[in-house]
Amino acid sequence: MLQQNRVSPLQPFTPFDHLACRVYRQVNSSSAQVLRRTLIRRLSSERTDDWDRLLEQLSNEESVRLKHLEDGVAQLSWTNHHPF
Repeated sequence: MLQQNRVSPLQPFTPFDHLACRVYRQVNSSSAQVLRRTLIRRLSSERTDDWDRLLEQLSNEESVRLKHLEDGVAQLSWTNHHPF
């Protein structure tokens, strides 16, 4: 699902990288892994285009279901255990 694809450890994190890492940590939390679902929300400090890009990437994952809820919240659920 979400993978950390860093080209070089010396490159500074982009705003998208920070967003992806935040969601990555949330997806990998113990409770989310047990339930195989979590709710994610864009923070006001995060760019809309980065959020849209992340949602698009997640929606392209075969075993991930993305459901848009109210107020910019999205529910992620997955069917199998990924080696995140």
